[in-house]
Amino acid sequence: MPYFENQIKEYETYKPLLTKTEDFHTFWENTLNESERLPLQGTLEREEYPIKQVDVYRVTYQGFGGTPIRGYYILPKETKESLPCIVIYHGYGMDKGSISDYMKWVIQGIAVLAIDNRGHGESSDDSGYMTGTNGTWVLNGILDKDEYYYRKVYIDSKRAIDFLFSRPEIDKSRICIYGGSMGGGIALAVAALDNRPKLAIADVPNMCNIELAIQLKLGGSLLSLESYFARYPEKVHQVFQNLTYFDNLNFASMIKSKIRVTVALKDIVCPPQGIFGVYNHIQADKSVVVYPFTGHNVGSISSHLDDTISYVSENL
Repeated sequence: MPYFENQIKEYETYKPLLTKTEDFHTFWENTLNESERLPLQGTLEREEYPIKQVDVYRVTYQGFGGTPIRGYYILPKETKESLPCIVIYHGYGMDKGSISDYMKWVIQGIAVLAIDNRGHGESSDDSGYMTGTNGTWVLNGILDKDEYYYRKVYIDSKRAIDFLFSRPEIDKSRICIYGGSMGGGIALAVAALDNRPKLAIADVPNMCNIELAIQLKLGGSLLSLESYFARYPEKVHQVFQNLTYFDNLNFASMIKSKIRVTVALKDIVCPPQGIFGVYNHIQADKSVVVYPFTGHNVGSISSHLDDTISYVSENL
């Protein structure tokens, strides 16, 4: 038996203890209630685009605390009613990309909402962080769970679903959320916080079993935490305590949508064992795709993209 098959079998039985505190659910209930009191104020601005078979709009809505979240909203021109929709969350340090990136969905009659995460692309971050700001998003507000960056990102991304529910052309029973890396971590969290999406896809997601990930990773955003710990060793326990509120390990059992998770065994950015730790706690209808000899670049593999298109076509 090839060694990687033994490795996969080992990971399939890995089920770490949850790290959630007693007030985890109360914290997120209060966060969702705070978000629901804020008007969405979604707006669309028509964008001219050379591919005439699509209608393209720039969308803006209020994210957490009123920060404007911006993105593309793309519709097939010939179909105007009961459209399924795929919401796409991008990776850390990236942005929503080109309109052309989404034609593979729109030509199938699927609407696309691709947003820029707060502080990325055209989405600003209007937060006045009081603690932990060290020049990278993962550290913004790290000493206070109420102002932490990922609290805001998860709610910004959840409000993308709110936007779709305000649109008459969307079939609300056929919404998919999809992302890779940071976007995959967001997809897991949103699936836990919002049971309205029918389908969720998380490729090599981040924020999974965070303590283990920090021990195992050799690249990516969480390396900034190690540098922070080296500078402020007295803050280590406080930071790890705050991160439990944003770890997908503690969200996993809340997920209700059908979900597919992708793991790459050579991934040094989002370590596979941590992702399996989250996956093994998911109780919903689920499947996992494992790439034994692939690193964090899963999204660039042509066959994986083709399989994702098939998966969406079959399940949405």
